[in-house]
Amino acid sequence: MNASCPICGQALHPTQVHALDRLVTGDGPFTVAECRDCSFGLTIPQMSHEQLARYYSSDYYEGFYEHSKVGISNLPYRARAWVRRRGADRRYRRAPYDLAGVTPGKVLDVGCGSGDLLAHFRDRGWETYGIDPGAASVAAARRRGAQVHEGTLEDQPWEPGSFHLITFQHSLEHIVGPVDALLRARALLAPGGLLIVDVPNWRCWQRLLFRNRWFHLDLPRHQQHFSPRSLQRLASKLGLQVRRTDTTSTAISTSYSVHYVLAGRWTPGWELWLSYALGVLLLPLALLGDRIAGGDCCFIVMELVE
Repeated sequence: MNASCPICGQALHPTQVHALDRLVTGDGPFTVAECRDCSFGLTIPQMSHEQLARYYSSDYYEGFYEHSKVGISNLPYRARAWVRRRGADRRYRRAPYDLAGVTPGKVLDVGCGSGDLLAHFRDRGWETYGIDPGAASVAAARRRGAQVHEGTLEDQPWEPGSFHLITFQHSLEHIVGPVDALLRARALLAPGGLLIVDVPNWRCWQRLLFRNRWFHLDLPRHQQHFSPRSLQRLASKLGLQVRRTDTTSTAISTSYSVHYVLAGRWTPGWELWLSYALGVLLLPLALLGDRIAGGDCCFIVMELVE
């Protein structure tokens, strides 16, 4: 293998990760090469934005989140919606999004989706902006009051130094050329501004346990795989000061990994609901494992000091 790590330049080595696209097409298997120096993973083959488009079908987000069923009166759907709302509220009230003592300004969320995170910041006095390539996501985020650009950082319309906070909430792993994307984001930061990256943790115990059926693997949409160590290396490469780095837990992801163990791929219906039930039973053990060995996601908060 001739590929090198885009973060530290060291050689990438093959791993035993070989997984299908379990969510949309069933294509594969795809694999991941790893940098042993900074614990960064790279999906093989790397794809262009155009090649990746087929792995985000028109009903990709609907198939996963089932937004059209939010208002359904069925008890299981109401319970799931409640868990998701509580999970999002809990997630945004803790690191890295609590930001105690930070004066509100302009915030840009890269890959903003339907604008959940931006709504959190709006309610706390921030002026909210977003970027997303999906028209449906852009429309949803705009309905929640955000000013959203449909596109990417490559064609964004803002002037350098426009933002006091830029966030990548589970989006950087999807972006082809993550270092270039972060450099573009850095140029949009005002002096003293913060850059937050929140991604799945490639080095977590759940990935080692569930292996090719780990939910957060999500090949080939996740083109990159980060660890706390690789995020710290990124900060150095960007010339940003690290304010904090840590891991967090995503409570429902265990259910989804169990679902892939049982069903092989995403299968709405009774198999998915059985996985939810098993995930609830396993949740205390999963949270204990996260407390001991680190959570299934990791983040870094960086500051532009000039």
